[in-house]
Amino acid sequence: MLLGGAAREAAMLGFHIEPVFSYYAYHGPIFRAMVRLCHGKEDGISNYGFICHCKSCGQSQTFGFAELGQISCGCADRTDATSITVVGPLWTGPLHDRSSITEMLNLAVEWGWAHTSENGVTLEKLLGTMIEESDPRLPPGYIRLDEIASRAKVNSPPLGTLIHSLQKEGYAACRSHIGANAVKTNCPISSCIVVAREIRNLR
Repeated sequence: MLLGGAAREAAMLGFHIEPVFSYYAYHGPIFRAMVRLCHGKEDGISNYGFICHCKSCGQSQTFGFAELGQISCGCADRTDATSITVVGPLWTGPLHDRSSITEMLNLAVEWGWAHTSENGVTLEKLLGTMIEESDPRLPPGYIRLDEIASRAKVNSPPLGTLIHSLQKEGYAACRSHIGANAVKTNCPISSCIVVAREIRNLR
């Protein structure tokens, strides 16, 4: 919502934004963002739209303004309109700029700040997670591990194991700095469920 508001205000003045970094801390909660204000309208696909979540299958998708009347889910349960939740308009683009975060990390190491920590998370680990979150293949949002486990009807697999397994399958996957027990991935939740069951069978 914070980035979406900035994008909307910038567009009204003939500008567009590029996030440098976005940070969320659950205590507070605290939302912080640094954006780069750029002249002219955004090139290419708009990063201001809607997120649709299907409670029936658990899949989330993004939609633009032109698609508002066509929002649906591809799962078998298409008859229950109440299973679809739409949120927005909000920012659906990248949360961070990889090169800027990498430079921050290099400076943190150089200045001896890398191992400073807050709530048990070092600055080095936080910035490293943000770099991973900068993968352009990743959609907005994340999937909670307990939701995958619940739908798969298995115990929650170790987060690192799930991420590694998804990457082996060719998907982009990483931890989320927003949710400690969540994964950011472009893997459909149906495939996440299959992978979670495979991990259970290997243990």
